[in-house]
Amino acid sequence: MSGVKEKNFLVGIFGENFEQRNLIGQALGSPGTKSDIQFYNRLDAGLGHVFCALTPVEYPEKIKPFLQALTITNIHVLVVDLEVGLNAALGEILVGMDLYHQLFETQALVAIAGLNSKTEWKLEDTRKKIEGILNTTSLKGTEILCIRGKDDYSNLKKQVVNIGKLLSESDLNNGSYAKVLIDHVFPVKGIGTVILGVVKKGIINASQMIEIAGYNGPGKKAIIRSIQKHDRDFKTAYEGDRVGLALKGNIAPDDISRDNIIATQGIFKQEKTIEAKVHLNQFFKPKAGKLKPGNGEQYYGLVEIKSSPLKFISGDELASGESGKITINFEKPLIHDGKGLRGIITELNKFENKLRIVGYFTQIIE
Repeated sequence: MSGVKEKNFLVGIFGENFEQRNLIGQALGSPGTKSDIQFYNRLDAGLGHVFCALTPVEYPEKIKPFLQALTITNIHVLVVDLEVGLNAALGEILVGMDLYHQLFETQALVAIAGLNSKTEWKLEDTRKKIEGILNTTSLKGTEILCIRGKDDYSNLKKQVVNIGKLLSESDLNNGSYAKVLIDHVFPVKGIGTVILGVVKKGIINASQMIEIAGYNGPGKKAIIRSIQKHDRDFKTAYEGDRVGLALKGNIAPDDISRDNIIATQGIFKQEKTIEAKVHLNQFFKPKAGKLKPGNGEQYYGLVEIKSSPLKFISGDELASGESGKITINFEKPLIHDGKGLRGIITELNKFENKLRIVGYFTQIIE
């Protein structure tokens, strides 16, 4: 089946009500791997479409799986519970979706759920409020759908397909190297170490020698023993595919985590201290009124789906909404493909009705 190339749709589902997110996930795929992130997968063989949806299970309490799910996917669905309405958690989700749209050209949908005879009266006002918020972001014009019954789930699925086709048509990625984001790792008797992940760039092949990057030191070499997609064996996997990769080499499951990526050999470089352009989100309020480099405050940087504690060593002081040049030191090395680090700055504390997404940074390459 190595010649089969199907259209893949990677969908992140975000909101405060897990049951509503779960229903949308099941409309797109069957429940699969579950840890801090729940996956849903479905192959529509007739149409040649593959759906991979995921949602962070414990959001809003934990923000890291939310940011990782934003990174893995490129179509983001915000689920608004009409009974609860708009609140701080949905505000944080919209900040994240807006940020990823600006930095990584992801696309968005809004789904209003929880419609019934007791909540219908809130619908028009809630829709207007959502549109008003979207108009202040890069997500202006995002379609807002209402979920009442089975037909509405089908309509949402059609919208996901339409967005996914536009994304694939506008993709200018030349696939000069391969990159797989790892979401789960486990041992399989008689086979060895197996990783589950998403091909985010390029093409990978069975029997290919790859590098597992992201360690505090040199990467590790391994061979892709076999590739599976939806329990079918393939010789090749393409950008957008959710894959299971059996690895051959001196690699134990405990040696690999979401801190690692699978990549073409010799591409990725490590950084611990960088000069960067830092942008502070307009809605984030620093404790001292300004972000002040050198004061010892700790935040976290997320690049790909690996996070590291960081401190701002020196540079410009920033108020909300401002940008400047700052030296950043990461506790753990982060990796990039030679074009410099680019990632999200966040806090990782439990949700307390306050925005935890600080902003973003882009390494300055001289």
